[in-house]
Amino acid sequence: MNRREFLVQSTMAAIAASRVRAQAPDAAKLARVAIMTYSFDRIIKVEGRPAEPARTLDLFDTPEMYADRYKVHNVEAQHNHFASTESSYLREFRARLAKTKSQLTNINLEFGNMSITAADPVMRAQAIDLTKQWIDHAVELGCPRVMVNQGSPTTENKDVGIAALKIMGDYGKSKKVMVAMENRGSGVPRGGGDVAAGPVLPPQPPAWSLLADIIKGSGTYANCDLGNFPDQETQHAGIRGLFPMTDGNCHVKLNPARYDLPAALALVKSLNYQGLYSIEAGGQGDPHENVQRIYDVLLPNM
Repeated sequence: MNRREFLVQSTMAAIAASRVRAQAPDAAKLARVAIMTYSFDRIIKVEGRPAEPARTLDLFDTPEMYADRYKVHNVEAQHNHFASTESSYLREFRARLAKTKSQLTNINLEFGNMSITAADPVMRAQAIDLTKQWIDHAVELGCPRVMVNQGSPTTENKDVGIAALKIMGDYGKSKKVMVAMENRGSGVPRGGGDVAAGPVLPPQPPAWSLLADIIKGSGTYANCDLGNFPDQETQHAGIRGLFPMTDGNCHVKLNPARYDLPAALALVKSLNYQGLYSIEAGGQGDPHENVQRIYDVLLPNM
C-alpha cells in the first residue's frame, strides 16, 4: 500500500467513524429513557398465562435486551411479570440488572378490583397491604418508585381515595420509595340523559384534575402519562397540572390521531423536567418495532 492509498483509506475510515458517532444516540438523553416491560406483555413469559401467542421473552432477559438493542439501561416492570417475590428470586433479578449496568426504575402495581377507590373497604385495605408488600420488594430490588392503580376516582369517593393513598405514601416515604399514580380515563363529564334510564349523576372534573386533587391531598406523586388524555388541549393542561408533582417518571406513547408527541415533549421540556421518559408501546405487530417507533420520536425531541 502506497502513501496515497493509505491516506485515502484513513480518510474514509474517519468519515465512516464520524457518521457512526453522528448517528449514535446522545448518552445523556439515553440515561433518561426507560422502557416498560408492559410494552412486551404479549410475548413475555408470565406464570399462568397461555402459551399463545408465543411467549419468547423472559423477564430476566429484559435488561440485556434493552441494553443491546436500544442502549437503554432503565427498566420499568409490571408487578405481575415477576414469577416470584421470594428474596432469592428478587436478588437474582437485581443481579441481572447489575450485569448490564441497568436499574429498575419503577414497578407498576395492578391488583384488579383492589384499589384506593374501591367501594368495599376490605378491598381498599387489601390494596394497602399489597402495596406495602411491594414497597418492601422495591427496596430489595433497589427501585425508587411504585405506581398504584387508582381504580375509578370520582368526586364522591375522592376522600376515601385520599385516605388510602396517604397510608401507602407514608409507608413508601418510610422506606424511601415514592408512591405515584398516573392519569387514566377521559374525564368526560357525567350528567344529563334520559331520567328514565337511571339517576342523573353529577358532572366530574377532567380525570387528570381529580387525580391531582387526590395526589395533593395524600402527599404522594404524579406519574404523568402523555398518552392518557382524550385530546391535545386536555393533554397540555394536564401536563401543566401534573408535572409539578412528578416522581421523576413519565410514560410516553404515540397516538398521532389525538395529539402531537413532539409538541407535548416540548411543553414538558419548558417545565424544566429532569426525570425519566418511559416508553409504553402497545398495539399489534412486533413489540420491538413498536418500541422503536416511539424511541425514534422521543430521542430527537427530549
